[in-house]
Amino acid sequence: MIFSTAPADNFSVRAFPTLHLLLITCTILVLSACGRAPDDAALKTDLAAYVDGIYAPGLIDVVQAKRLDHRLFQWRLPDFARDRREVAFAADLKLTRDYDFGAWEQPNAAALMLLLGAKPEGLAGLKSGGNKAGDVIHAAGTVIYTPSDRGWRLAAAAPSARTETHMQSRQSALLAWRKVTAATLRSFFVTPPDEEISDVLKLGAARLGRRDGHLVVASGPRGQDYWSVTDAITHDGAAEQPSAALLNIDVRDSREALTLLRDGVATAALMRGDEAALAAQGQGIFTRDGTFPDLRALAALFPEPIHVIVKASSQIASVAELDGRRVAVVASGVAARSEAEDILRAHRVTSAIAAGALAEVPLATALDALARGERDAVILTAAAPAAALRDFASATPLRFLALDADAVALLTTGNSNYIAVTVPSAAYPGQERPLATVAVAALLVSTASVSSADAEAVLRRTFAGTDYMRLGSPLGALLKPATARRGITLALHPAAEAFFAGPFVPK
Repeated sequence: MIFSTAPADNFSVRAFPTLHLLLITCTILVLSACGRAPDDAALKTDLAAYVDGIYAPGLIDVVQAKRLDHRLFQWRLPDFARDRREVAFAADLKLTRDYDFGAWEQPNAAALMLLLGAKPEGLAGLKSGGNKAGDVIHAAGTVIYTPSDRGWRLAAAAPSARTETHMQSRQSALLAWRKVTAATLRSFFVTPPDEEISDVLKLGAARLGRRDGHLVVASGPRGQDYWSVTDAITHDGAAEQPSAALLNIDVRDSREALTLLRDGVATAALMRGDEAALAAQGQGIFTRDGTFPDLRALAALFPEPIHVIVKASSQIASVAELDGRRVAVVASGVAARSEAEDILRAHRVTSAIAAGALAEVPLATALDALARGERDAVILTAAAPAAALRDFASATPLRFLALDADAVALLTTGNSNYIAVTVPSAAYPGQERPLATVAVAALLVSTASVSSADAEAVLRRTFAGTDYMRLGSPLGALLKPATARRGITLALHPAAEAFFAGPFVPK
């Protein structure tokens, strides 16, 4: 029997060029993916120019930079097929002169973290009290490159990602107990709202902590700024502390924190200076709660500037031009609306304060409404640079309105809870000039009934040279004895008076 081989031969002849072409194409794709620009030398040059854009030129010398994404056989599109890409890197940054990354009104540790697309633990070498010339900061971050006429250029940092630090054994046990108890309650009774369960168990954990002699601090919503600062203090094991353990209790807002203070459950709490002053006097939003004459200040921690934001394309050039406009107020605290109203009144803007004109909403909702043209401006009180706002400004061009000099003077005259501050240029994408505004101080507060020993223990833990960056709180780098009395109108606790009266020596 004779078999013909012609079809097979024809198939081989036809298939070989096709397979060969496919192999060549795959090889080109793999090689182009492996050889993506920039190389380490170009990355170092780009980072140097990028950092000089926010810090004083020549302050930070990029000693070396190395890409961390050199992996063979990455099945990714080559550069010419994409309009942006992220580049992970590790770099050593050397200071050419002394610089304090904890200063209130210059680019700080949080600004450096967001500038480099790093997590708090991705920066090592920042020192409490300021860095000296010759100090080296080790950074691990991610930046975004976009195409340009001359090739790829470093455009921005990768969007930030909040991370929560791991709780130590006691708080881990309390959290587990909370979950188990909540599940048990649901299984035996009619399921109540989760918030009610959380409140009951939270109060129980706080009372147990106080009974055991612990220092209880009512901070803020879990994962947010106040909570992160307190969590870093709680988990700092770098230095031995002679005082009792510190327990961080998350609360929804300053109202809940004040309740824990009134009941003697919390040793201390975090809240804005204006909130504390209003609560002590029983005014404004705290009128129904009555006065709280025993409320005392322990320390100012960091400033929270007031941002007035419009779209970059907006014709609005000043805060005074917001009269008759639709303004969104970010619900960042219980006094957020009154802060926005103070800013507008100082600029003689009255119609925007009318009922319905000011909408108090979450930050994401406010920014989305601004981008869609549903709101003309957004007013936000937050520590600068605010990570979520910086991320949004990287994708949507924004403009920040400076407060008029007369308005700043009016707001800060006398026994005011506002302090004049300047947000450094380039704190946010597109911000080319320093931004004159006012801020409220984030305060650590207590009560007159808390013993001086406990109040001093909380202060010593707070200002003990904690490596806040390593523990996930870039704002903690701003905590300094030198600024601890700034922006306080509340009466100081006697322990705070004594603590800051002389030179502070961390133990």
